[in-house]
Amino acid sequence: MLEILPSDFGISSVPYLIGILICAGTIAMVLWKYEIRIDEYIIISLIPWMAFGASLRVVEVIESGGGGGRSIISFLLGNPTVYITTFVILGCVWSIILLLKMDQIAEKILMVSGLIGFGTTMVILSREGWSNPAWSIAGLVVALVVSILVWEVVRRKSAEIPKVLGSTGLLVILGQTLDGISTAIGIDILNFREQTPISQMILDIGASLPTANIIGVSWLFVCVKIVLAITLVFLFVDYTKEKPLYARILLIVMIAIGIGPGMHNLILYSVVG
Repeated sequence: MLEILPSDFGISSVPYLIGILICAGTIAMVLWKYEIRIDEYIIISLIPWMAFGASLRVVEVIESGGGGGRSIISFLLGNPTVYITTFVILGCVWSIILLLKMDQIAEKILMVSGLIGFGTTMVILSREGWSNPAWSIAGLVVALVVSILVWEVVRRKSAEIPKVLGSTGLLVILGQTLDGISTAIGIDILNFREQTPISQMILDIGASLPTANIIGVSWLFVCVKIVLAITLVFLFVDYTKEKPLYARILLIVMIAIGIGPGMHNLILYSVVG
């Protein structure tokens, strides 16, 4: 049977899972009841929260020695529950913003609180020392440059895309590009092992090509991620015009599943690479 989930993906405690799902569901209902505003600026303000979730996952990996555990902390920061944990924390902050009737500056508060959370976890991780921060910084810079170039090509092909999606389209491309390039650094330079079976299949195809000994095995994976991002951007144009709220919620998810793993990789390389 074909495996599609990462090797570290698992639920260690059903009672814990039920509890956190109840919390997440309650917060989601509160946010829905208050009809939260989700626009381009709100989406941008959630980027630090995605990095925060990624850094929380690295904290668990470091503290558990990569083996996981059965404690409540290991559960909350494990894969995939760390993403639910991050949503719960974000939802609590967002709910407070709504209760205090401060929605007009919600993006600013979300941005600052996300940066505080991310900064705090990075301080915690700094106790382990830094092993390969240069490669992580280089990966982030390269991903930004490549994403901007790809976005410019997309804009030239369709003037409607930037008009409808705004910077959200760029963030979709950045997320997938960051995931691809960070994976390439880990596989071809730092000798990490890919944990997602489908990604490993693409890497195996790259390894079988004559270019593997020249430019590594990951270039095909990076190209696939970029093509995927471009496809998503084109697909979401009509949907965003028809159902903007639902489309933006899905766009947040699409951005998160790129930026989250990508930032996780880069942070992990900095600590244990």
